[in-house]
Amino acid sequence: PGMTQPGMASDGAAAGGSPLGATTAGTTAADRERARKRARRERRLVRRGEEARWVAAILAGDKASFRQIVDRYQRQIYWIAYDILLDTEEARDVAQETFVRVHAALDRFDPKRDLVNWICRIARNLAIDALRRRRRHATPTEDLTQLADGTEEVAGPGRRDQAARVREVLAELPVEYRLVLTLREFHGMAPREIARVTDCSYPTARWRLHRARKLFRAAWEERHGILPETSSAESGGTA
Repeated sequence: PGMTQPGMASDGAAAGGSPLGATTAGTTAADRERARKRARRERRLVRRGEEARWVAAILAGDKASFRQIVDRYQRQIYWIAYDILLDTEEARDVAQETFVRVHAALDRFDPKRDLVNWICRIARNLAIDALRRRRRHATPTEDLTQLADGTEEVAGPGRRDQAARVREVLAELPVEYRLVLTLREFHGMAPREIARVTDCSYPTARWRLHRARKLFRAAWEERHGILPETSSAESGGTA
């Protein structure tokens, strides 16, 4: 299936007033976490129903429904690949190959699973394979100065600069920590979803996320000074 060149993905957390989600006055961390869990459950139910209809239509021969899957998830898949590879062209190749693999294997997809997590897992595996073949870490590219998901058009220079700084610091993290942190902060995945995508246990996903935050904080403070306190960020959240 053909793909348009993906724009930047959802760096909403990075483009905000403080890196990786600063606290908001007036509510407790527990209130915010409960609200996030409710919102995630509601979104997941809606998404699963829509994905089930798409899969059924595709298996019945409706090519337009597969185009909808590509349009919905190509940016997210591109950025998962990019956050592993740190290379624009390789990330595009991985994103393209991901949807080729998805299309070929869709008849074996288990409808009890989340389609997006399954697609993300395929992308992650392909990107890791590409990284192993290359046998070296790429260096950050000019993409680090761009914002995700069209926010560049509406964000001021200060927000753009901060988003670039966040991605530059993320690029310094080992790939396994960079991946879990970007899945959580940029793609909104809960630790259990991260565990499924990265092929590890739930406790391991939480530990990696906790470790990734510590590494990010240390790298950020070395470059830019004290990082504002976060709500669930230090604990990695739940669910």
